[in-house]
Amino acid sequence: MIRQGVLKVESLEDFLKEFGECVAVIDAKYVVDLGVVDFAVKKAVKSWREGRNVAKTLPLEILLYFSATRQIRDAIKVGVKEGLNEVVLVVLDVSCEGKLKEVFTEREVVKIDEERIENVKRLYGISDEELKVVGLEKLPLLIRERIALFDVFKD
Repeated sequence: MIRQGVLKVESLEDFLKEFGECVAVIDAKYVVDLGVVDFAVKKAVKSWREGRNVAKTLPLEILLYFSATRQIRDAIKVGVKEGLNEVVLVVLDVSCEGKLKEVFTEREVVKIDEERIENVKRLYGISDEELKVVGLEKLPLLIRERIALFDVFKD
């Protein structure tokens, strides 16, 4: 289940202890389309089920796929931080939802603006020329391509 909204994290350590196994949290400043998140989640879950995972937890595997990198230190940069976060939540265990309501408020946070486009271009190594050729409306497809290539070449 994919949700978007605002997440308040007092202590990152406490948050991860309580929710670390049941949700993957993606900083919304890297999300231009929820379909991209869904694509990354499906690829990560498939890899996990096939025993081809890189990470020790499914939420971290999802971050690796979403960010299209094998480097955990790079993947966690797109994850949750202390303070108020605009996020996309991937709820992996519905039994956590009740507790999540204490720290998460659902609302629309995924959008396309200049800052977000620049964040996404940096994260995925998308050049201005590449984006100019395909057009802004195809940006989600370029990101999916990066994720698909990561899946092929990560093994």
